[in-house]
Amino acid sequence: MKQSFIVIGHGLTDLFEFQTIIEYNHERISDILMLHTPLSEEKLSTACIIMKPTKENHFQAIYTILEGIRYPYPESNKKFDLINQWANEYDIKVKGLDVKSRSEFAEDELYFTYLKGVLRLERYLPPLQ
Repeated sequence: MKQSFIVIGHGLTDLFEFQTIIEYNHERISDILMLHTPLSEEKLSTACIIMKPTKENHFQAIYTILEGIRYPYPESNKKFDLINQWANEYDIKVKGLDVKSRSEFAEDELYFTYLKGVLRLERYLPPLQ
């Protein structure tokens, strides 16, 4: 099964596309995750919607706002609160993981490969077949 990160953006306007994905596809959502980088200089978070695999397990999409949200601890922020609010409307719990920053990787593809490994290890993505 192919699993792909689909970057919908890095900023504010992309947040509303994220909301629309939750609203219209909430039944297909497997998990909503916040990937935090608390050890990085910028302390940013990535919001991810992990979809359930397609029929016959050919593809699994991971929609993401890539490092577009300020780290929400110890003080929360509006973007983080909005994502939690939208998820709560459909009884979806937003979970969090600490990961390395994208800046530690030479290419985005290497970063996405690293994230897929972390998500498999934490059982958010199914194992390779």
